[in-house]
Amino acid sequence: MRIQRPGSSPSRTQAAQTEPTVAQRNTVRSPATASSAAPARSSDAFESTTRATARAVTPGRTNAARNLPAEIPTGTRDYYRKRYDDFVRRNPGMKPPDYYLEYGQKYCDRFSSLGPKDLTPQGLEWRDRCLKALQEAIETRRMEDPVGFAQLERDPEAFKKFAYDSHPDAYVQSGLYNLPAQDLLKIGTTPDLKDLFTQDGVRQIFVALGKMRPGDVVDVARESAKEAWKDVKSTFTDLIKLPKLPW
Repeated sequence: MRIQRPGSSPSRTQAAQTEPTVAQRNTVRSPATASSAAPARSSDAFESTTRATARAVTPGRTNAARNLPAEIPTGTRDYYRKRYDDFVRRNPGMKPPDYYLEYGQKYCDRFSSLGPKDLTPQGLEWRDRCLKALQEAIETRRMEDPVGFAQLERDPEAFKKFAYDSHPDAYVQSGLYNLPAQDLLKIGTTPDLKDLFTQDGVRQIFVALGKMRPGDVVDVARESAKEAWKDVKSTFTDLIKLPKLPW
């Protein structure tokens, strides 16, 4: 038997016997039983924190997304009604913009009801392009800044001004001044006077007229003459009946 001198260091064998192994160091003992449990995984804390964070954050994110204005397809006759319903869903108890139903939906219905007896084929094509362009102006604003759009909707007067200001570009870029005077007359007399002779209504008229170029006047005159000739030609054809030839 070997006697260890005082102050001397233990042998390598003794150190290996007394030093805990890596597995023992990583073993967690249950407080109740003080027995060894399964080795702790280094990712447990992170995973539990992540799950808790997800539970806390996800509902808020879901609610925020649900409260943003929804995307509504354009080029449809019920676009403004859907925008109205979307506002009501997101803002219970608040007044939606008057523009949606009292202007947008009203004139979408009114112009959509015009047919070949009211507008020329060019006029009907312009109507369809313009209705879509007016709706796309609203959707573009919503897409560019959803939060700002939601705030704009909560101010009916500011929203109406924004919508009216988008009208002249939609009218002109859809080809308003490529139409004959007959169409221009019908288009100009379709809205109610009370909607035209407001501050916003008068402003949109002057802005649209200001976008007319000298060449547009020539185009309107040319198309007007074509339509006038069609009317005269059909009238003469009805009045003058050629005799039937015997052969």
